[in-house]
Amino acid sequence: MSTNYDFLPNSNLPTREDIVAQGNEVWKQAALKYTPAGFPLRDAESGDTIAWVKYGFYVTVREAQTQDFVAKELARDCNLGSSVVQVPRVFDAFRSQRMGYIVMEYVEGEDCKCTARDIHDVAQAVQRLIAIRGPSLIPGHVGAGYLHTDSFFWLDGPPTRYNSVEELQDQINIILKFKRDPRRVDIVSEAADGLFLSLCEIGPKRFRRRASDGQLFAFDFSTACFLPPPFFAAAMLIVKTRFTVRVVSKLTCNWGKDVDAIATASQHFMHFGPPRAPAALPKHLKAGLSSGRPATRSSS
Repeated sequence: MSTNYDFLPNSNLPTREDIVAQGNEVWKQAALKYTPAGFPLRDAESGDTIAWVKYGFYVTVREAQTQDFVAKELARDCNLGSSVVQVPRVFDAFRSQRMGYIVMEYVEGEDCKCTARDIHDVAQAVQRLIAIRGPSLIPGHVGAGYLHTDSFFWLDGPPTRYNSVEELQDQINIILKFKRDPRRVDIVSEAADGLFLSLCEIGPKRFRRRASDGQLFAFDFSTACFLPPPFFAAAMLIVKTRFTVRVVSKLTCNWGKDVDAIATASQHFMHFGPPRAPAALPKHLKAGLSSGRPATRSSS
């Protein structure tokens, strides 16, 4: 099994066909009682768990690329003798039968709860995560300019793919104009030092302590994208769970002048793109649509 995504090699994995078959069996066993988000992948001979498989209709290869990029960045902390958070490396990622699959390292342990210790440690972890600089100036997941962040763009994602921060800025400002909001954002200047990881959800189930040593791990990068720093602060204005509020109170982040305007515009992204309101798209994004450039979230 091989990919072109520079994932961590693992010769013990079964074939992709076998992984899909196991996933289908887990789905059948759920029998509509619940929607399984993943399953442990076990060695055929020993029965030992060799990986964890996350799968679902909205699981993408781009999410896997983002997760693995972050995991490799954080691995450097271990080499320096300090690690407040780690992320499971990815072994493989693919799509089959409309489902996405991410095969990753298995972390045995317990999910965080809402204790004072958990709040403190997750806050430290989030502070480290949002300091990770992206590999390029293209906003979104690693590998493409597609954004899938529920806090900003709801379930169906933004109306199109963004190839630059300028395109995203133009879209936000046109939305504000259409809503007769006098504010305009300048996220291009905010991105002068690069794009940084923006976590749109930081619930306790997205963090787990490894049983063997207590090391904290972060999971689920479906809604984590590389964006100008104010986007994380805007997401924290929108997400108001008790856990999130307590974690955010311990963070130092960019509460720049554009945060409120970004949060306002985020509520209208799904209403200002094809097919609903293509007139609200910037000219260069309209041109991309007419030339056949993808206008919705990537399927990969």
